[in-house]
Amino acid sequence: MSEAGADTVTVDIDDMLSLSSPPSKPSLFRVGDHLRSINPENLRITIPDAYEPELIAIGPFHIHKRHLQKMQQHKFRYLYLLLQRTGESSVERYVTTVRQLEDRARKYYAEDINLDKNEFVKMLILDGCFIIEFLYMFQDKKCRDEDDYIFQYEHITKQLLHDLMVFENQIPFFIVDSLFKMIKRNNGDNIESLIYNLLQNSIFPLEWKDLPNVTINGPHLLGIVHDLQCSSFATILSQVNTGSPVNMVNIHSAVELEKTGVSFEESESNVLFHIVFENKAMKIPKWEISDSTESLFRNLIAYEHYYTGSSQKYVTEYVFFMHCLVRSPEDAAVLERSKIISNLLGSYEMVHRVINLLGKNIIISGRSPYFRIFSDVSDHCAKIRNTWIATLKREYFNSPWTAISVFAAIILLGLTIIQTACSILSLPQWSH
Repeated sequence: MSEAGADTVTVDIDDMLSLSSPPSKPSLFRVGDHLRSINPENLRITIPDAYEPELIAIGPFHIHKRHLQKMQQHKFRYLYLLLQRTGESSVERYVTTVRQLEDRARKYYAEDINLDKNEFVKMLILDGCFIIEFLYMFQDKKCRDEDDYIFQYEHITKQLLHDLMVFENQIPFFIVDSLFKMIKRNNGDNIESLIYNLLQNSIFPLEWKDLPNVTINGPHLLGIVHDLQCSSFATILSQVNTGSPVNMVNIHSAVELEKTGVSFEESESNVLFHIVFENKAMKIPKWEISDSTESLFRNLIAYEHYYTGSSQKYVTEYVFFMHCLVRSPEDAAVLERSKIISNLLGSYEMVHRVINLLGKNIIISGRSPYFRIFSDVSDHCAKIRNTWIATLKREYFNSPWTAISVFAAIILLGLTIIQTACSILSLPQWSH
């Protein structure tokens, strides 16, 4: 290669290096095909893809999609109302603040964002202020405008709450927090109270009173909701021994476990992931399965897959556990009869299909919180007498009448044996 050619290569590479940012750890990603491809059917979800917003684009990934443009105008409306409430006529101070945060915000995304500096800052301000105003209005009806169609129709409110929990539909939370501190209405306002609205309207049983010492410290709204939901379970796990790793694939389904004498009971725990196996009983908190279940859990699993940086992926592990239990509509029926599954989909088949597809193509960790349960259940199933006893109870003692019949038959058999023995004993003894 000529010296001039070598110099050209050097210049080209040096130019590229000069444009490269220092290595950073992104937290906002597009979901890859390996997760998208596992939903071949539309399972009572009104969107073709669980990872895409229905009504509103938050962040840069979906900002130019045509069906989301109507809500772009609503963002300006909310910003206008915000300025009215704060007595301001310009967004100058918000622009000044967000401009200083622009480079930091860009590094949160795992790919280059095709928006110039002005467009990017504009997006962050509009989206951040919309999130704050929407959650304020959701929390306090007095803050709502009477002509605001978002709160006139319940399904629109629910769709927006859904969109705020889409993994690809996020902006860095430090932007929302910085804007909140600039516009909060009184000293009693806090960002935690607004996040609580998202917890109340998720499908988890957890309540804010159960999180007295939790710090809001996530990369975005979905990450915060995930971390809040998992924090109590992490505390529980720190107090118990989950045991050594075992082969988790071999756990039986709910129907098969019932045949070995395992019963299923609704747990009193308000931590969804807190499953216990003791005294031949599987105690599982109630899981409400509705139209929003698949999308929410897919996005939480995607968050764990891409970001958390921890081998403990509680949502993924929970879904895999339930996937093992529910392998057929009959398994779903067992858990519904036990009040573990609250079925809002209408059929056992739909519940089975949602859980079955949620459990496909996911990667579990090497330190599952359910290792001990899998081990104990495997030990229980390995004892043949447990199956015999369960079969006896199911076939002959499943109702008072069958039990009475069995006892009557046993008594009759006993009397017959006694009578036969007495008859034999009463025969004359022949002497030799």
